[in-house]
Amino acid sequence: MKVDLVVDARYKSCPGPLLALAEAVAKSSPGQVIMLLATDPAAPQDIKEWASSVNHRVLKVEKINEVYQIYVEV
Repeated sequence: MKVDLVVDARYKSCPGPLLALAEAVAKSSPGQVIMLLATDPAAPQDIKEWASSVNHRVLKVEKINEVYQIYVEV
């Protein structure tokens, strides 16, 4: 998957990862893919709920070595 931007929100607690992602999305163009790195266990669900409310798509969520990689299409 082609990633246009990586947002590192590891070790930030809620709502840190979501705020970091929202800031990146505001600077992105439609169709771009952002990969969010997060360690907050609430991040995957928070991002899914937020993305559906603002018409973005969560393409994939995976957890590697305690870090969530959440791919969002703007």
